[in-house]
Amino acid sequence: MAGHTSNSIVIDAPMDFVWEQTNDVTSWPDLFSEYSLAEILEQDGPTVTFRLALHPDDNGTVWSWVSQRTTDAATRTVRAHRVETGPFEYMNIHWEYTQTDRGVRMQWTQDFHMKDGAPLDDDGMTDRINRNTVVQMNIIKRKVETAASALRTPYADLTGKRILVTGGTRGIGRGIVLAAARAGADVLTCYRQDNDHVTTLGKELAALPGTGHLVRADASDAAGARLLADRARNLFGSLDAVVNNAGDFTPAPYTDLTDAAWAAAVQSNLTGTHQVTQATLPLLAAGASIINLGSTVARIGMAGGAHYTAVKQALVGLTRSLARELGPRNIRVNTISPGRIDTEALDALPPEAAAQQRAIFSKFAAAGRLGTPQEIAHVVLFLISDQASYITGQNIHVDGCV
Repeated sequence: MAGHTSNSIVIDAPMDFVWEQTNDVTSWPDLFSEYSLAEILEQDGPTVTFRLALHPDDNGTVWSWVSQRTTDAATRTVRAHRVETGPFEYMNIHWEYTQTDRGVRMQWTQDFHMKDGAPLDDDGMTDRINRNTVVQMNIIKRKVETAASALRTPYADLTGKRILVTGGTRGIGRGIVLAAARAGADVLTCYRQDNDHVTTLGKELAALPGTGHLVRADASDAAGARLLADRARNLFGSLDAVVNNAGDFTPAPYTDLTDAAWAAAVQSNLTGTHQVTQATLPLLAAGASIINLGSTVARIGMAGGAHYTAVKQALVGLTRSLARELGPRNIRVNTISPGRIDTEALDALPPEAAAQQRAIFSKFAAAGRLGTPQEIAHVVLFLISDQASYITGQNIHVDGCV
């Protein structure tokens, strides 16, 4: 008896780009969510011997093994096998890339046999691989499509622009920060606690045209807002854009909604935006742009989110009033209201739960899918650019038509 799996996904990106991105073994810890290490041990032409390590399991154990893979760019195929087989008698892997009308179909086929006494038999390992592959392929699809999209982003020349983005180490905020830096802007963003998201963002920013700066500050706190303004003044002197992205949300039925939960929603999503905007206003030059991140649920409503929808709708009023007040100074103010966006927050869920949420929320949108952080970033870059010089006081829905 032997185990066999075959899984595929279509990535909407050029073949060369997909091939290069997914076959750069050293980048796999950034491309896959399961790997903590990818170390090249030996390379002989298209054949690479390397060690992979997983993140620590619940017991703190780090599992690792050595594999070898050979790429064939002419046929767009890869063949690999485990050198250190561990619980497997053997594990052979075949990757195949095929161009389709919808993009590049990347297919993984695995043939293996488990050793006697291994924790899982062939059927059990087949089930585990199939479930995990769906998760990893979706992560890879999102990351490669986002990176490819950045290369063809319109309004992509923001060289010399100085931008503050609050809450920029994860999700939509991270997408905005990276897109702006790719476009040549100098970007300052903030985070509350040191973690892997901060570390990896710093590494990515270091390789981009624009400079990136990260500061530990709570954007929902008045002291944090002042710290951000002071840091922006010291680094840039003035600002061309402030993107108020930071905010929190904890769902709660209205009958169970406490005063503390209501106050927290107001503070993190509305008062924090006000405090950052007011603190940075003296730094905004003529032609500058303020962008507030709202939510499409403020228009359609959401059970279990009365507090969240209320403050997001309040942002729209704040935007409109500030647009009128700051218009004579040639400062534009707009809101962007995203729909459901596919971020790493979904990847952190159990595979079945993540797949279920993606399926449910995809049905809500006329586009038939979730949005990406890069698609929100596209609109942000446009509003920051000089091409949006007559757009102010608007609430722009980027939601796939929910």
